[in-house]
Amino acid sequence: MGSETKKKEPESRGQAVVIVSSDRAFTGTYQDESGPAAKSWLEDQGIRVKSVQVVPDRNDKLLEALEDAHQDDVHLIVVSGGTGIGPRDLTPQVVSRYADYEIPGFGEFIRAESLKYSPKAYLSRCGAWVIGSQVIVALAGSPKATREQLEILKDLIPAAIDAVRDQCDHRRSSKGKNK
Repeated sequence: MGSETKKKEPESRGQAVVIVSSDRAFTGTYQDESGPAAKSWLEDQGIRVKSVQVVPDRNDKLLEALEDAHQDDVHLIVVSGGTGIGPRDLTPQVVSRYADYEIPGFGEFIRAESLKYSPKAYLSRCGAWVIGSQVIVALAGSPKATREQLEILKDLIPAAIDAVRDQCDHRRSSKGKNK
């Protein structure tokens, strides 16, 4: 036997699709780095990424990508970009119209924690929503901010996925205790 050490594979924690909303990355003005950053982070957490798609900052294209991801029956849809306050930043509006409901508090938590990295954090409209049994998280578009914001949500993402899929063991074990 050799002294080889194998890198331990993280436990599987579901599947995701990453959507990057960026006119410039879509047209090839620059190479997308946010999608690969999100993919790498998610895979490090044990979440298998089925695809990374870059779409322009257009309602119809983002909506089409969300519909495709929803049909893919993944646990998590991560949208990077389009969450600022500029006229082409449309992600929160599109996701809000498409999703069943918003998860209150995710956006506030991301912004508050992001102040550690940037004083402009409050200009972001990041957040999270639910469609069916899938969680949609909309994050800032830079690779650095995408990684930081995913790290901020590290404990909340798996809990949200479990909750929307009705797999919260802590709820089942506490039923009837507070009568």
